[in-house]
Amino acid sequence: MLYTLCYPTLSDKDHEFIRSFRREHDLPFRDVVDHHFTVVFGISDFPEDTYSEHVRTILQDQKSIDFVCRYAALGDDSDSDDFYVFLTPDEGLSDICRLHDKLYSGKLKQFHRIEIPYIPHIGIATMPDARRIQFLCDELNASSFSIGGTLESATICAYDGTQVVDLERIEFET
Repeated sequence: MLYTLCYPTLSDKDHEFIRSFRREHDLPFRDVVDHHFTVVFGISDFPEDTYSEHVRTILQDQKSIDFVCRYAALGDDSDSDDFYVFLTPDEGLSDICRLHDKLYSGKLKQFHRIEIPYIPHIGIATMPDARRIQFLCDELNASSFSIGGTLESATICAYDGTQVVDLERIEFET
């Protein structure tokens, strides 16, 4: 499975906050992949070289994206029994959405699942208990947190069902 992820550049404080939160609440994924925004979701049965060429072409003029997340949303996945805490951006939202839409053009258009609305997010908790996830969201939102950073690159990754492996990093223009 091929993905394209954007690992955010964050302050040390925000980076440590997310890592600490994930250590406690994101047991299924904390050791599988670092915190990120997914801009292309898993695609299988597609040639890796064609995928990489497409992503490189789309991103050749991509500018870095500043964002600020101030809201924790409950996420649900129809493909599993899990629920999630998603940090969603207030600032940078439209730029991240446009990046996602551009990547799902051309050769990847057939894989765009338009029936699932794209909501950019950094996942920081995963568990099957929806009430516990909602409690975590409410607790975070009551704290008036603010996590800001920059997306300076995108990384083409492969997921083998156990681990995410970074294959190629594509730098954005600053």
